[in-house]
This record gives sequence, structure tokens and C-alpha cells, in this order.
Amino acid sequence: MNNYEISLIIPVHNSSNFVDTIYNNISSQIFKNFEVIIVDDHSQDNTREVLKEKFKDKNFEYKILSSNGTGVSAARNTGIEESRGKYIAFIDDDDGISDDYLQILYTTAKEKRAEVVLGSYVEIFDHKKVSKIFKESVIYNNLDIRRKIIPQAVFPINNEEEVWLPVWRSLILKSIINDYNIRFDEKISQAEDFMFMLEILFKVRRLVLVSKKPIYFYNRRNNSAMNRYITNDLSKQVYFHTVFIQLLKENKLFGVVKYRYLSNRLRMYSTVLSNAVRAIKRTQGLDEMRQTQKTLENDVYLKQVSFKKLYNPLAIKFLMILLKHNHIKILYNIYSYKEQKRLRKFC
Repeated sequence: MNNYEISLIIPVHNSSNFVDTIYNNISSQIFKNFEVIIVDDHSQDNTREVLKEKFKDKNFEYKILSSNGTGVSAARNTGIEESRGKYIAFIDDDDGISDDYLQILYTTAKEKRAEVVLGSYVEIFDHKKVSKIFKESVIYNNLDIRRKIIPQAVFPINNEEEVWLPVWRSLILKSIINDYNIRFDEKISQAEDFMFMLEILFKVRRLVLVSKKPIYFYNRRNNSAMNRYITNDLSKQVYFHTVFIQLLKENKLFGVVKYRYLSNRLRMYSTVLSNAVRAIKRTQGLDEMRQTQKTLENDVYLKQVSFKKLYNPLAIKFLMILLKHNHIKILYNIYSYKEQKRLRKFC
């Protein structure tokens, strides 16, 4: 058995158009002691054939596996289970990475004795780019993580630096994943990596944020989950928050971040309304909004608090008050306008 320092896991699904991107990302890496695990999530096109043809003269170790389940979470779990590296890293099929992506993450982990390293990145909207660079390189112990990183990830307040938790741009010591049996929840189809990384952070003794140049280039495509209509979005979001609360309570942090969490929970309803107006038929969108109103009305967590005490922008609080009072048609028009305005930046 070969001993690799890093296992680089790449889930693919109908990704034949991105094979060149995948290959170029891998072959350009300065760091060499790594294996590539490509996990095919039941592609219906010729992704596997194109990959094999492109990689026939490769100069790196790789394997193409079939996912043990369905969805990106199952694909990543399959990659974890088959990995042989000391550290785990992830990239997505259509994103870009710098040629020193693995080198920077690995060198930082070794020099700082870190179990998890998070790098800076660039978010790309078509031809528009927004840099997400940490203000400074910082080392956090577990107490610091619980006091600062996790609360800010739950909901940032007072102009705090938002800590987004995508699994890409991260390097994770594999023993952390295995010792605590941490896996992606395959029932979560949106922000599944947030929950995975949050669980990781609760267990980490040493985390490093790297403020150097961006090393990951995240392509936010027009057909990404944030831009397309999602079926059963409300039930999926409710399940996500059920897991979210349980994780916070199990780690005895819910009381500390209660109002941050409730602010996140209130934002969930606004997100569901945004999705509802993406439905093809107006009647379907209105029906989903009515169901969302009933769910908010019966939400035992948000019933206990005045929206005034939450950290959401005033506009969101106002819209959620309209939802509580069942002003569905007004909200449909408002969210349709908001959605059209938001999508313009992708054009």
C-alpha cells in the first residue's frame, strides 16, 4: 500500500465538459505526494470515458470510483472511505485551484501543527470576481474556535468577518474524520459541507486560517443550487436545522449562540421564499409560500423570541412579519423582484 500525504477527493456528475479543468488542476500541482480519488455520482453522460482518455498519460496517481449512494455527500463519503492519505482535501469539478494549492495547505499544516487549514478563495460570477481573503493568518485552539469561529459561522454580527464553511479550500487531518466517525449527512442536499465542517471544528484542537493569496477559485454557475428551483426545499431546510440544533446542543454551545442561531433560522424562511418564486408556475410558488407561513407560525423556536432581538437586517425582519401575518401575494411580488435583481449579477 502506498503512503500518501494527501488524498484529493473530486466528486463528478455529468462532468464531461469539465474534464480538462479537472486534469489541469491536478497536473499543475507543485506538491506531488498525493493521490486523486474521483468519485462518479451516477453520471448519465460519458464522464468516465472522457476522464480515462484524458488521464491515460497522467503523471499522478488516480482512481475513478462509483459512488456508494446518490448525491455529492455520498460521493465524498465514498472518497473518504477509499482514501489512503494522511490528510484529506476536496475540490469541485468545475472550480479552479492555484498550482500551489496543495503545497500551501500542506506546508501550513506541517509548520503550524494544524489539524485543519482553511485557505482564501475567489468567488467568480461569470466574469465578475469577489475575493474572500482572510484579513490575517491566525492559529486557533479549540477554545478559540468555539468562542469565535463557530459563532461567526452560525451568524456573523457587528461587522464580523463571515466564516463560510465550504469543504473545498480546506485540508483536514484524516484521523479527525475517522476517530470521530464524521461523514457528510446524505439526507442534506444543500450546504451539506457546512454541517460536515462544523462537526469537524467542534473536534479540532488546532486550526489555521491562511491569509495569503487566494488559492481556490469558486465558479458560481447559473445552474448552481443557489440559482435553480429546488423541490421540497422547505422540508429539506427544516431537516438541515434539526441537525444544526442537535449538533449545537450536543456540543453545549446552543445557549451561547442562541440568538445567532435563531437569526440563521429566520433567514431560512426568507431563503425558502426566494426558492418558491423560481417555481415554473405561480400557483405552485404561492402554495409553497402558504406552507412556509404555516411552518413559521408553528415554529417552536421562533415563537419564543421577538424578531426585534435577532440580528437579521430590518428588511428581512419586516418581510418575515409579513409572512407571519399571511401577506402571501405581496411577498410573492417582492421576492420575484428580489430574485430578478439578484440574478442580474450572473449575466
